Amino acid sequence: MFIGKSGQNNSLRKWVFFLSVIIATWAFGRWQDNGTAPTSLQTDKTTQFTALTATTTVAGDLVRREVVLMGSRFDFVVSAPLAQANVAIDVAVKRIQEIEQAVSSWRPGSDIALLNERAGIGPVKIGPDAMAILERSLKLYRETNGAFDISIGPIWDLWPYRRPGQAIPTRQAITRRLPLVNAAGIQLNPDQGTGFLPRKGMKVNLGAVGKGYAAQAAVKVMIAMGIENAAVSAGGDTYLHGHKQGGPWIVGIENPRWPGKYIDRFLAGDIAVATSGDAKQSIIREGKRYGHILDPATGYPAEGVQSVSILTTDPVVADALATAVFVMGVTKGLAWVEDQPDIESLILDDSGGIHRSSGWLKATNRGGILPNHASLDEVRQKPLAATNTVGEKSNERNEQRTTPAVPIPQLFSGEPHPDLSRMVLIAGKIRQRDQPPPFLMDVTEVSNYHYDLFLQALKVTPRRFSHAEEVMDKSHLPRYWQEFRSPLFNETAAVRLAPFDAETFTKPNFPVVGVDWWDAFAFCRWAEKRLPTQKEWQWAANGGQNRSWPWGNTWNYSKANSGGEKWGEKDGYIYAAPVRSFLDGASVHGLLNMAGNVAEWTAEGFVTGGSSRANPSGVRANSRLLREPDFRSFDIGFRCVRSD
Repeated sequence: MFIGKSGQNNSLRKWVFFLSVIIATWAFGRWQDNGTAPTSLQTDKTTQFTALTATTTVAGDLVRREVVLMGSRFDFVVSAPLAQANVAIDVAVKRIQEIEQAVSSWRPGSDIALLNERAGIGPVKIGPDAMAILERSLKLYRETNGAFDISIGPIWDLWPYRRPGQAIPTRQAITRRLPLVNAAGIQLNPDQGTGFLPRKGMKVNLGAVGKGYAAQAAVKVMIAMGIENAAVSAGGDTYLHGHKQGGPWIVGIENPRWPGKYIDRFLAGDIAVATSGDAKQSIIREGKRYGHILDPATGYPAEGVQSVSILTTDPVVADALATAVFVMGVTKGLAWVEDQPDIESLILDDSGGIHRSSGWLKATNRGGILPNHASLDEVRQKPLAATNTVGEKSNERNEQRTTPAVPIPQLFSGEPHPDLSRMVLIAGKIRQRDQPPPFLMDVTEVSNYHYDLFLQALKVTPRRFSHAEEVMDKSHLPRYWQEFRSPLFNETAAVRLAPFDAETFTKPNFPVVGVDWWDAFAFCRWAEKRLPTQKEWQWAANGGQNRSWPWGNTWNYSKANSGGEKWGEKDGYIYAAPVRSFLDGASVHGLLNMAGNVAEWTAEGFVTGGSSRANPSGVRANSRLLREPDFRSFDIGFRCVRSD
């Protein structure tokens, strides 16, 4: 699943799901080569809806329903037959409504509202749901040394989120209320079912912890209804149960200040993901950003962090820790996470730097090679089908599939240069702290010749190597292997301004271009390899020594295919050069064209290394752009890696 956007293509069969910072459900569409991303569905955590609204849609074996509950939009995505899914979602919605009646502080008569009203007066009866959340919250308060504190309510009410005309609270106002913020003072008596806030003015604000609890409860009731695979998300909290019929869910974490752009993507299942970000509910005064995540110790918004994502098995814990680690900051937050079993974190700092806990990549199964696929030799030994067929039964998923509508041509014959498929070991003599584990990487970018071998294999098994969330009728044919300009355009004088012909992007020993992330993933899986992570790619490009370019820190235009012939290099290549070219620009490991030529896909969805049309800065080893999975361009290709 990519849980994420409402896409530009209305075909329900083309839904691909992402989990973002909001982790809201959206369906992917097709995008043009300009790289413009569809509009993202944004969830407003502060809006208080009193009416229940719902929409239900179906895409393949996925049933999705959006319901407004607890002041947020809940998204249910269930992998089950329609009738069974609808009944289970109905029961789950009813369960969340029960929780909302008990724990929503803005709902008059709820347990939490009454608890706040009688602060300093006397105990109130607390139901099992409110009691469970309060007990969990106090435990997390102690474990995080107060970084997560549900008694933040008195300070929270001072801050003018989404009220831009209101002034920043004064220091005096914050100082007066700060003594009321102390969750250790909350008195709970589970045996008698009562709770008490001992000081007048104290106020519990559960925030999204209640939504995490509701998501967990919803999944539990759906499991009781026979649902084996489901995702429930609300705001920044998502709980993934099982795997979809076609494979794992896919999670995408969105940059809070750059909607539609993602800082990480990974496969997931049976996991909870929560993200706290500072952008959507922040205000700016005199050039300073005031986020919505408050530090209980100071009463002011926490600083130094844009977003924190937590990966664990419990959605209540995930949400609380996303807030707590945000308050702790990068250094203390990561150190705290390292001491916690079964909890991983990704932090985006205020300057845009990404920090992962040591077990994050392992926990997210980085690389994404799915099990039970045929070996390369097995595929090559099977006879090629003479023609494509529609509605061919898939042995893997036992359901109707449509093969690519565009016939797959046999472009090339003969053997490629032997170096085109050679791999080298990327490993340092002395292991550094941020060094990835040893891995093998292709010396060159994937060539048109090798990609054609992959296409021939698809004639036998059209979807055997595809990602589980790839659209059903997608063709893996590179965009530029056929005429991609309209006949009307080709009749105009403008066609003469594009210096390429039918062979420009199809020469056997040139890198394949016009392929999207799905194409690159499928090829690597066919070749029994995988896409490199961003860290692996950068480490290989700079030799683990932070070189600006693969050869060193001094720019030399003769060592890279870059600039589009604009800076006088005149290397003879307006577009890509052969995969075995610019030998003087090889990295310390002997990798070719790690700077320029074509930008290359990574596992997280970045394209990195720049291309033939980039300037010297754009082909640095640390250069990267995050692209949507469907993005294709004449200057984007890829190479593969394999774990050692």
